[in-house]
Amino acid sequence: MRTRVRESLFNIIHEPLQAARVLDVFAGSGALGIEAVSRGARQAIHVEKHRGVLAMLRKNLETLGIPALCTVLEIDAYRLADRPPVGGEFEVILLDPPFPDYSRPGSIPWQLASDLAQGEWLAADGILAIEHPSREPSATPPPGVTALQNRRYGDTRLTIWKKCVSDQPS
Repeated sequence: MRTRVRESLFNIIHEPLQAARVLDVFAGSGALGIEAVSRGARQAIHVEKHRGVLAMLRKNLETLGIPALCTVLEIDAYRLADRPPVGGEFEVILLDPPFPDYSRPGSIPWQLASDLAQGEWLAADGILAIEHPSREPSATPPPGVTALQNRRYGDTRLTIWKKCVSDQPS
């Protein structure tokens, strides 16, 4: 995520981030999860599948002295929603898929976003943020999820969804 987009994201999600469990999907260097922890999240789970990138991610966590606050999950992000959430639901989910994935059949980031938002991964009132190409229209949020923000930053767009609290009978 570019610096300007990342700064805007963290300004928007500042309150929900406090003491949150964060899922950093397509983690790469870990920049999003690391920044989340530095801004008050209690834990970040980084999802990454590429071995070379995983070594860099682990080194970054060690160098910063935060491996106790961050866990690395070596798995294909597109298979994530097929399994139960690691350690329970997340208050914040950050998706920064590679832009070429938007044109690749069978690797649809919006379907992953929808599956995570509707399933057990995202807590009630939880936030899901996805970075995508501005040429790619934002998907309509799935049932039970509302669109909070949709901002364009040059060739990048930031879309933020919030999972609605279901009405529970008293």
